[in-house]
Amino acid sequence: MKSKTKSRMTPEQIKAVTTLHFPNAERLRIKELTDGMFNAAYLIEGSGVLEKGVVLKVGPESTVEILTYEQDILRTEVKVYNLLKDKPIPTPIVYAYDFTHKHIPCDYFFMEKLDGQTWKSCGRKIKKGDRPALMRDLGRCNAAVHSVEGNWFGYIKDDKRFHFDSWGKAFTSMMNDILNDGRMRGDKLPYAEIDNILKSHRSLLDAVTVPKLVDFDMWAGNVFLKKNGAFHITGVVDFERCFFGDPYADFTSAMMLFSDVEKEQDFCTGYSEISGLPVTIGEDDRVRMNLYRLYMAVIMMVETYRYNKAYAMMAKSYFKGQINKLIQKL
Repeated sequence: MKSKTKSRMTPEQIKAVTTLHFPNAERLRIKELTDGMFNAAYLIEGSGVLEKGVVLKVGPESTVEILTYEQDILRTEVKVYNLLKDKPIPTPIVYAYDFTHKHIPCDYFFMEKLDGQTWKSCGRKIKKGDRPALMRDLGRCNAAVHSVEGNWFGYIKDDKRFHFDSWGKAFTSMMNDILNDGRMRGDKLPYAEIDNILKSHRSLLDAVTVPKLVDFDMWAGNVFLKKNGAFHITGVVDFERCFFGDPYADFTSAMMLFSDVEKEQDFCTGYSEISGLPVTIGEDDRVRMNLYRLYMAVIMMVETYRYNKAYAMMAKSYFKGQINKLIQKL
């Protein structure tokens, strides 16, 4: 998808950084991967070490307008791949990265090309009978993410302004940051109502006392599948929006996979196989999960400034409706 945040690299720039990290690569072939909505990505294939291909992921240039929480998120992704490398979840190998802007004016990294297609791309190829095993596999992957504990609550960045000693403080700051981004862009949002909701539910947020790794972007476009008799998950990608917080936030952001985790017994079974605990959702959890849905809806509305006008208008209208519905629930 086209986005103002994507850095358009020339073939010469791509070849230069590729040969820097893979000096024996020859006869490079470059293809832009267009599915993403924030970073640019390129599939690079060639002879020798690049015979199986690698993916180059490139962040925005420093002069490009981004949202507050999106600061250095490509660096977050590399950090999270490192946190997950010994966990029971298939993630791509990171081969090289550079955040100096010495070679191109952006953060970038090279990672393994995964086998298969995204769950989203597979679409109708996935039959009803395939879903139970896939959902159990997805549950195991999500529990593997949640097995990582942080030393703070909040986004995974070097900048300590994003680090907090309680989930209530962290989530309030996260929501306030995106609301301030909306104010600066003149977005018409129910700012006072959301502020009151945060204040009234602060004690529920503070009840979350262990900062778990949260993906918050494990949707159908970020899960790779391959069919070998039956479909199975070959990889999970795009951990750039991760934070340390309430793991149940992940149950609200699985777009095109499920909308109500309480109805997904196979997912919960797989999750429990790794976590060793049943997935239990109480009334307080449901309220918190609606807060996370509200946060996601506000993000999705505010970020529309970077997309084409037709898509932006459609998305704003939809997410404005979602925000109003969630406010009524809260």
